[in-house]
Amino acid sequence: MIRSAFIALGVLALLPGLAVAKTFPVPADDPIATVSIPDSWNPETYEGGVEATSEDGKIYVAIEQVAADDVKSATEEGIKFFVKQGVDIDANSMKTKQIKINALDAFDITFTGKDKDGPANISLTLVATNSSGKFLLLYYWGSPEGEKANLGDLKKISDSIQATK
Repeated sequence: MIRSAFIALGVLALLPGLAVAKTFPVPADDPIATVSIPDSWNPETYEGGVEATSEDGKIYVAIEQVAADDVKSATEEGIKFFVKQGVDIDANSMKTKQIKINALDAFDITFTGKDKDGPANISLTLVATNSSGKFLLLYYWGSPEGEKANLGDLKKISDSIQATK
């Protein structure tokens, strides 16, 4: 019995080292979805969404709502975001695929390019929501090594997306 108590205390001592995530409504004022981001990424809300940078500083991620009538319009909004952030996309590198995220239709677009730090892998995922005329955009970019090192967290972030309406 005492041995079990010591084992339990040992496990509890290790818990702070485990990744803890916070769930954010997107957008905060009238959410169409929620997303969870690890606390170690220091997520911050902004008008329309939430953004974060991986603990190693190699990957930037943002999730926001965009008003658009179709995938093409939503994609154009996403590309404008990358340009505004100083991300240079190689259009010839574009790869696309349709996916599902928690039963929501999504369209994943990946590119190579560069940002202020050098070569970058770039991803834009458009998630169709249950709110007419509104898409959720999941953006990320960073070094190829950073993407590889943070792929597990990126997948958890993507997989955490839930429609609220």
